[in-house]
Amino acid sequence: MSKHAIKEYFDEQGNLIIKPYRLKDLAAIFDINTQTLKRWMSRHPDELSCKTGKFYSINQVEFMIDQFGLPKKLAVHVSHPSAKQAA
Repeated sequence: MSKHAIKEYFDEQGNLIIKPYRLKDLAAIFDINTQTLKRWMSRHPDELSCKTGKFYSINQVEFMIDQFGLPKKLAVHVSHPSAKQAA
């Protein structure tokens, strides 16, 4: 068993929990690596250059969501005709 708890970024309905996040957490949320996120953030220095300690504020997180969007989660259901024949 891992000594580190798995971080929950989304609630049961799949909505992002808005709170202050660190860079690596934001990268996980946006499903990209930290270098890509830094490059995206560098395009908005006035809004994103200043953080509190290691954390980006709620306003900054909301700004990033507005600018970058969130990755879409898709539910794929495959219906294959041969699956019915096998039953």
